[in-house]
Amino acid sequence: MKNLFITLTLLLITLIFTNCKKDTKEPEPIVINNPAPTPSYTIPTSYNFANASFTSSTQRLEMMGELINLIKSTHTTTSPTQPTISAAVLQNMFVNSASPFSTSSLNINGLQIKDQTSNSFMFVTETEANFIEAQAASITSAANPTTSTASSGTKGKLVSPARAVLVNANGYEYKEVVEKGLMGACIFNQAMSRINNIASYDNSTITNSITAQEKAWDEAFGYFGVPLSFPTSTINLKYWGNYCNAVNVAIGSNSTIMNAFLKGRAAISNKDNTARDEAKAIVVSTWEKVGAAKCISYLKAAKNNLSDQATLHHVLSEGHGFVLAFKYNTAKTISDADINLLLSYFGNNLYNITTTNIDLAIAKLESVFSLNASLIP
Repeated sequence: MKNLFITLTLLLITLIFTNCKKDTKEPEPIVINNPAPTPSYTIPTSYNFANASFTSSTQRLEMMGELINLIKSTHTTTSPTQPTISAAVLQNMFVNSASPFSTSSLNINGLQIKDQTSNSFMFVTETEANFIEAQAASITSAANPTTSTASSGTKGKLVSPARAVLVNANGYEYKEVVEKGLMGACIFNQAMSRINNIASYDNSTITNSITAQEKAWDEAFGYFGVPLSFPTSTINLKYWGNYCNAVNVAIGSNSTIMNAFLKGRAAISNKDNTARDEAKAIVVSTWEKVGAAKCISYLKAAKNNLSDQATLHHVLSEGHGFVLAFKYNTAKTISDADINLLLSYFGNNLYNITTTNIDLAIAKLESVFSLNASLIP
C-alpha cells in the first residue's frame, strides 16, 4: 500500500510538471536583418571609364552635322551666287547611302540616322518631304541670292542684315525644322529610351569587355555631345551639349548633368542600383530642363527681333523644335496637354505669331519647369 502511494505521488508530480512545461512558451529567436553593405567605389571626375563605348552615338552626331551644314549652305546674304540643295544628297545622308559624307569613315561605318529616328509623330515622313521642299526653295532663292523671296504662303528665303534663312510657306526655317527635329526624334529619343529603361539591360554578361547596361548608358552619354572632361572642357560641344552650356549660367546644368552621368556609370559598373537610379532621375530632368530653358531664350530673342523677319523666324523655329522634342521622353515632366498648348502659341504659321502668345509660352515653361526667364540669357 505504501509503495502504491509513492507511485501515485510520483505520477502526479510528473503530470503536473509536464503540463507546466507545455504551458511555457519558448522565447522566439531574434532575427537580425543586416542590410546589404553599400558598395564602395570611386566616381571619376571625367568620363574616362576603361571600357566606355559610345562611338556609334558620336558618329551619328557627325553625320547629322554634315546634313545640317548642307541645308545651311544656302543661308547667304551678300554672295552673288548661292548653292542649291540636293534632296537626293540629303536623303543619302539620312540613310548613309552612296558615300555622301566628306569624312570617309562616316561612309563606311554601317550606321545611319534614319533607323535611329522615331516616326511616332510622322517626323521621318515629314523630314524626307522637307528635303524635297528645301531643294525647291533653294532653287527659287538662288535666282535672287541677296533678297527675300519668302512670304506667308510662299517658301523661299528671308534676308536681313543679320542673317538669311530658308523657310517653308508657313515661315518655319528648314534647317531648324530638320536640326531640332533630329535633336528630338533621334538624339533625345534614343538617349531617353536607354536611360529611362536602364534597369532592363543586362548587367551581368560581359561582351567585348562591357555589359549591355554599361553600353546603353555610354551611348546615352555619347548622344549628349560633350567632351569626356566636360564641363572643365567645353571644346567641340554638339547639339544638346552646346545648349546645356548656353543656359548653364541660369540653371547650373553643366555640372549637374555631368556629375549624374559619371555617378550613374560608376554605379552600374559596381552594381549599385540605388545610386544608378538616383543618377538616372537627375540626367532625365536636367536634360529636359535644358530644352525648356533654351526655348525660353529663343522666345525672348523673338520679342527683341520683331522687326527682323529673318532672325524672328529663325529663333521661333528653334524654340518650336525644343517643344516638339519634349514628346520623345516617356518620363517627361511636362504633360502632353501642356506641350500641345505651347505648340498652339507658336501656331501653324509663324507670320501670325503675337507677342501675347510669346509671353504665354514663356510663362507656361517657367511654371512647368520652375524656371525664371529673367535669368536666362
